[in-house]
Amino acid sequence: MMKYAASGFFLVFGVAALKTALVVSFVLGTAQTNVTTIIGLFALFFALTSGVAYLCMTQLKSLLEAQRKRRFAPGEASPIAKESVVAHYAPDWGLSQAEADVAIFVAKGFSNSEVAEMRGCAIATVKSQLGSIYQKSGLGSRYQLISFVTDEVCEMANDRETDDMKRHGRVVTQNILPLVGRKKSFKSEKLSA
Repeated sequence: MMKYAASGFFLVFGVAALKTALVVSFVLGTAQTNVTTIIGLFALFFALTSGVAYLCMTQLKSLLEAQRKRRFAPGEASPIAKESVVAHYAPDWGLSQAEADVAIFVAKGFSNSEVAEMRGCAIATVKSQLGSIYQKSGLGSRYQLISFVTDEVCEMANDRETDDMKRHGRVVTQNILPLVGRKKSFKSEKLSA
């Protein structure tokens, strides 16, 4: 992160210096240039360029975060999965990306040692991250986490099925179940064929 901050600083510094040089050489000319004017112009351009860079970075960060949320949020085209549930609740709980990854693996039923092996870290790190997950989410154990995520997946599936029924005006499983109440029976279909 420090590398990006240093690169950004030098980029803003260079752009401000270039703007100052252009204004001094083309607008002011050499007759009216003194050190105070050049330093003042540089400070002005440095502040303006820094502000624009900051606004661009915050907008880019929010855009990327919105795309990430859309990608993981269960929608019409996306499958309902445990990853979607954890990705949906992770920002509300304040989980880091590493904690969200651990929560997904635990929700899928992996042990601490399996999670540590898959993530390439120590078991103690996974245990520490699980403790943080439980504290931030308000859940007390891995079984409560698994239960919560499973219940949310079922709820989302039920909501989607209810939406499908409202949209189509019929029960989705009507042609499969129940057999009682259908107008034709299997015997009458065989006799008529």
